[in-house]
This record gives sequence, structure tokens and C-alpha cells, in this order.
Amino acid sequence: MNVQERPPVFSVKLVLGLVVIVAGLILLVDSLHWYDAWHLLAWWPLAVAAVGLARLVQDGPLSLRGHIWLGFAVAGFISQFGPWGLLDRWWPVFLVWGGLIVTLRALFPQWSPPPRSRRRRPSPSEPDSCDPDSGSTQVNP
Repeated sequence: MNVQERPPVFSVKLVLGLVVIVAGLILLVDSLHWYDAWHLLAWWPLAVAAVGLARLVQDGPLSLRGHIWLGFAVAGFISQFGPWGLLDRWWPVFLVWGGLIVTLRALFPQWSPPPRSRRRRPSPSEPDSCDPDSGSTQVNP
């Protein structure tokens, strides 16, 4: 595998894997009664923000998916640690944020991630013919 074909080390899959490992360790510590895990699990928006940032690094600064993840992280932080009612009054800001990202993607397509193409199987080459007149290199018995 060439260096150019090597996938990046920092990816969304890596972040998701690390989040699952950390969540498992936190729950293990809780089940062993060493620490009350619910104090740490209140910080779940950090995991969502990490996935959003990884998506932005992987797909570019105008990745719609990355900004959606970050929007959920911000909403989670507000609901966990913000004053009561803040999210109820300010939720339209998320609509403005999403509209801004879509507009910037339309204005600056070079900043948008390239469209993902599905991996296609290579087309099969022409089958070798058993007909001796077709120019095949098959050895006749």
C-alpha cells in the first residue's frame, strides 16, 4: 500500500472507538463501586463534540455532518450545564447555523468535501476465449 493510499490516522472511526472504550471503562469503574460514573457521564457532550470535530477534520471545514454533530454537542452542553430555559428560547440559532453552513457550501464549493463515491468493483476483463481463431495464447493439447 502506498503512502498516498494509506487512510488518515485521525478519523471518525478512531474517535468513535475511543469513545466506546472510555465509556466502557467508566461503566466498569462504576460497576466495581470505585467511583460514581454518573458524574463523568454528565460530560457526554464532549464525546459528541469529538465526533463532530473529527468529521470536520476529515471532510473539511464546511462538512454538514460535522456541524450537525457539533450542534448536538452544543445543545447537550446547554441542556446539561446551562441555565434552565436557555435552549427553549435560543433553539432557532441552530437553524441559522445550519443555514449559514449550507449557504457557505454553495458559495465556496472548494471548501466542501468531495462527493463520496461508492467503491466500485473493477470491471471484469474480457474473458479468454477457447476458440483458436480468436488470437488467444492458450496452448492446444
